[in-house]
Amino acid sequence: MYRNHAAMAFILAAPLALAACGDQPKGENAEDFAARVNGGGATAEQTARGRPQPDGPRDPSLPRVAADGRKALQQTAAYTRPNPDGTADSLSIANDGNFTLVEGGRTQTGTWEWLPDGKRLRLQGVVRQPIVLVADGALYRMQNENVPFDDVTPDRTYRLTPPAAE
Repeated sequence: MYRNHAAMAFILAAPLALAACGDQPKGENAEDFAARVNGGGATAEQTARGRPQPDGPRDPSLPRVAADGRKALQQTAAYTRPNPDGTADSLSIANDGNFTLVEGGRTQTGTWEWLPDGKRLRLQGVVRQPIVLVADGALYRMQNENVPFDDVTPDRTYRLTPPAAE
């Protein structure tokens, strides 16, 4: 009799356990993010979980995220990031849709495209940190489109290089 109750409990619990292993949310994609930021669906100031979307880094010494990345991006200018060894990495975004990334002494060129939110762009063909968030006078490299705006650090910050004095 005891075995029958245990077997029946297992049979009833098995579908519930399998249902719990179903699809798990993977985060929002770029189109959902753009709709949210531009007024569709959730309010423009909320993340997928209903929390306010930060408008910039946690570190107050880092530049704020640009309200309009398309206007803030200085195309054809070089953005640089100093390395501990005294060298510098750089990223240049050209208005013809091409970019040049110099990282660790290696140069990579390719094309880029705006993400629908107008604050970020994607470097095509770049595997490590292909998403670029535009800030006022700086660019932040990010691993994917689901990274919140406040998850930026100095080691991923490329600052606008001032023009050389003539």
